[in-house]
Amino acid sequence: MFSETKEGTTKILVPKQPTKYIFYNTKMELCRDIDIASISTFVSYLPSQHLTYIDALAGTGIRGIRVANEFGLSVAINDRSEPAYELINRNIRLNEIEEISNAYNENANVLLLQNKYDLVDIDPFGSPVPFLDAACRSVKKLLLVTATDTAPLCGAHTGGVRKYDAKPLNTEYHKEMATRILLGKVTRELCKYDRAIQPLLSYSMAHFIRIIAQVENGAKKADACMKKLGFIAHCFSCGNRFAFSYSDMLEMRVENKCNLCGRKMRIAGPLYIAAIKEKRFCEQVHEELGKRALGKKKEAMKIVDTCRHELDIPFYYEHHAICKALKVPPSSITSLIDALRSNGFSASRTHFSDTAFKTDARIDAIKDVLKML
Repeated sequence: MFSETKEGTTKILVPKQPTKYIFYNTKMELCRDIDIASISTFVSYLPSQHLTYIDALAGTGIRGIRVANEFGLSVAINDRSEPAYELINRNIRLNEIEEISNAYNENANVLLLQNKYDLVDIDPFGSPVPFLDAACRSVKKLLLVTATDTAPLCGAHTGGVRKYDAKPLNTEYHKEMATRILLGKVTRELCKYDRAIQPLLSYSMAHFIRIIAQVENGAKKADACMKKLGFIAHCFSCGNRFAFSYSDMLEMRVENKCNLCGRKMRIAGPLYIAAIKEKRFCEQVHEELGKRALGKKKEAMKIVDTCRHELDIPFYYEHHAICKALKVPPSSITSLIDALRSNGFSASRTHFSDTAFKTDARIDAIKDVLKML
């Protein structure tokens, strides 16, 4: 019924065939490898403190068991499924971490509301929204959130407004829009309790979004955090786009016509428009990944390295899409970035897409540069 596998330096029993009671996603090993390096980096900031971690929706328990086994943090590992709870206990014994690990068979929201943890990890199958309020009340220092319902976050399906209190647009940079809408939702949930969020590392892969963020207390910090929320205006006619703040929206300072082609601009948000990662943290996570024995080490290091060099601009441009509209052959991303920089603009690659780039140049300036390549 079960087979033994390994992630990092941790042994884990998993079902030989998928069941409705126990979920083990092999595709998320990459995410878990980044988590291990990120949590290790964060814990190194607080060396004298005895920190607690909860994997609130654990499945096989792999995340929490790796946290306990690979650097000795005290963990709570919870799943409402009785078979999953029994397997978690077996995996705790398999790794001989009984002294620092506690398994629970509870409703995740109830457990989070009854207890406070330094690090709270929410990794549901689907939307994290049903668990966000309890998680934001429980967490003391670091919040980790996964969303796999990318369609409503990206604007591909309905549900963005209903679930996340924000309107997405189905643009070519939908992965980043989804990430920022999720960050905006988490920000508002924390701010209800006079708490602020500081994103340390946020990224999106094929089927999920992952946020790792520091949490701080204080009404003033929460107020300052709310100022990092805003909107994106996008012109589907010429591709022009820009971000603007909540105050600009409230004071009606935003022109709804594109200043390049005169067509109507469409608005997405509210969403998080400030930096979605902390560069120094990413550098340290990258170093930590390099030291560890990990199954997805190469891929994890590439993602984190790209994130740390990525411009803090809340959208990106798809190179091939612009070239197709201009009817010109696409150059290399590297040559385009070099050309933009030579013309006085900032530019970088983005982890969201291998064929995309970020820049502070407007779409008309980007087109002019591409025509010269």
